[in-house]
Amino acid sequence: MNLFYEEFPDNIEISGQKIRIVTDFREYIKLLDMLKDDELSERDKVCILCEYFLDDVPDLEEAIEQLCLFVAMKTEKNKEESESGSLDRCKPLFSYSIDFPYIFSGFLRDYHIDLCETKYMHWWKFRMLFDGLSEDTEIKQRIMYRSIDINTVKDKEERKRIRKIQSAIQLPEEMLSDYEIGEMFV
Repeated sequence: MNLFYEEFPDNIEISGQKIRIVTDFREYIKLLDMLKDDELSERDKVCILCEYFLDDVPDLEEAIEQLCLFVAMKTEKNKEESESGSLDRCKPLFSYSIDFPYIFSGFLRDYHIDLCETKYMHWWKFRMLFDGLSEDTEIKQRIMYRSIDINTVKDKEERKRIRKIQSAIQLPEEMLSDYEIGEMFV
């Protein structure tokens, strides 16, 4: 798939049938929040997942797997490629809910896009723009500092400085990163 000349996908394929899906970025941020909600049963979560399919689904298990690939911006082809590599679980680096002010301001600064005023943006477009935010935006700085393994920092003063920053911006321990959620159902 080459998005320079192909449109963003608005469907997934299940048992050889194209099933239209919801594609707005807000809906997927809601979905990721819902999947982290411990108060919802697995059955409730599956019922909510079904609302993302705009057509009848012939195979619910396959539909959920394909929706998770869509969320992760993967296709069957690159799913197999990534499965051959190692998927290390890492600590969460950002949260759409906790880091909202920094994501919002990054989009406004870099792209002049007000995420609150935007009527529609495809999930993949949002993710690409999010990933492409300037390294000096607050959200990218937070992600960078959260990702530093303090044990690899040799200088004592630098380690102390980074530890202080990490402490100030840390996310709750039990929180899965928003990118890891899709892996739960694949």
